[in-house]
Amino acid sequence: MRAGVAAVSLSLLGCGREDLELLERVQRADPCLALVSEAECDGSAARGCSFQPNERGCLSTDASCQPGQCRGGDPFVRRVERSFFLNGAPFRFVGVSSWALLPATSCSMIKPEQREAWITQAYDGLVASDSKVARFYAFQSAAGPSGEDFTLLDSAIRAARRAGVRVLLTLDHAGGECTQGVRRDDAWYAGGFRSPDGEYPRSYRDYVEAVARRYRDEPTVLGYTMLQSLGGVESQTLSAFVTEIGQLLHGVAPNQLVSLDAFWDATPAYVELQRLPVVDFVDIDDYDFSEPEEPLRADLLEALAQVDKPAVVGEGAFRVSESSAEALENRAARARGRMAEWNSVGLNGALFWAYQPGWSGASEEFDARAEDPLLQPAGVLASAPW
Repeated sequence: MRAGVAAVSLSLLGCGREDLELLERVQRADPCLALVSEAECDGSAARGCSFQPNERGCLSTDASCQPGQCRGGDPFVRRVERSFFLNGAPFRFVGVSSWALLPATSCSMIKPEQREAWITQAYDGLVASDSKVARFYAFQSAAGPSGEDFTLLDSAIRAARRAGVRVLLTLDHAGGECTQGVRRDDAWYAGGFRSPDGEYPRSYRDYVEAVARRYRDEPTVLGYTMLQSLGGVESQTLSAFVTEIGQLLHGVAPNQLVSLDAFWDATPAYVELQRLPVVDFVDIDDYDFSEPEEPLRADLLEALAQVDKPAVVGEGAFRVSESSAEALENRAARARGRMAEWNSVGLNGALFWAYQPGWSGASEEFDARAEDPLLQPAGVLASAPW
C-alpha cells in the first residue's frame, strides 16, 4: 500500500485528525498521490502525473504492496552541474551492479520458464537495503530471436519500480561477454556497430534505438550505459562512436542520462572522452582487492575534477575467499570504509558489484542472504554515509 493510502486508513481508524489534515495538505500539494492504479495515473498525464518507483520499496509477497506510485512533478533524475537531482531535491544513491538481473539464455543458468519469478525475487532482495539504483546487462541476447521481444526487460522494470529502484541499462559488452560477436575492435567502433553482431537480427545501433524508444517515457529508467568495458581502441574512433550513440540516445530519450563504462587508463584521452557533451556523468570501477584497500588514486580524482560532471562508482567490488560468516563480516567492514572514502571525495553514488542471488563460488558476488551484512536492513548499503 502506498504511504498516502496507509495514512488515510490509519486516520479513519482513529489515529487523529492531525494525520488526516496533514494528508489532505500533501494531497492538495500533489493531487497525483490520490491516484492508486497505473491506469489512473496514465490517464492524468496531462495534469503532470506519472507512475514512478515507490518511494520506499516493498516486497512482492506483501499483499499491500503497490506496483508503483503516482506522483506529480519531474519524475526523471537530472544532472545539474556536478550533482544529480530528483523531484527537485539532491539525489545521491546506493545500489547494485549486476550481469545477472536480466537472465538471458547466453549467460545464465536460469531456465526460461523461471526467469520472471527469479527477477521478482532478485528485486525483493534489494528492498531491505533501500537500494535506489541497479545497473544491469540489458543486451540484445535478452530480447528474443527477433531482437525486439522486451517481455523480460519489461518484467525487470516492473519489479524494479515496485522495489523502489531506478535502473541503468547497460546495452552491450565490448568484450563480447554474454552477447554475440567477439571483442569490439577499431573496425567495430568505426562502423561495425551499424551491422548485426553474430546471429543477432539487429545491429547494436538499431537495438539501442529500439530500447530507448520503448522506455523513453519510463521514469524507472534512469539512463543507459553504452557498453560494458568500453574502450581499447584509437581515441578519435572511440570519440566519434560515443558522440553518435550519445546523440542517438539523447535524441530519442532526452529525459534519461547517458554514461560510459570506460577503463581508467590515466591518459588525457580519458578526460576528453568523458567531457564529450553527450556524456552526462562519469562511471568508474573500484576493484581494489588488496587488504587494506589502497586509497583512490590522486590522478583519477584530478581527472574527475577536470571532467567537472557527477561521478559514481558503477562497480565497487570486494572479494571474499570463502563464504563463512566471518569472511562476509570482514568484507562488509572493508566496504563501509571504502564508502566513507567515496563520500569524502564527493562521489554522487555507488553501485556494488556483483549482485548475484544464490551465488555459490566465493568471489566478489553477493546477495541478500541473512549472514551477509551488505544488503541487510541495518547493513552496509542501508547505512550509506550520504
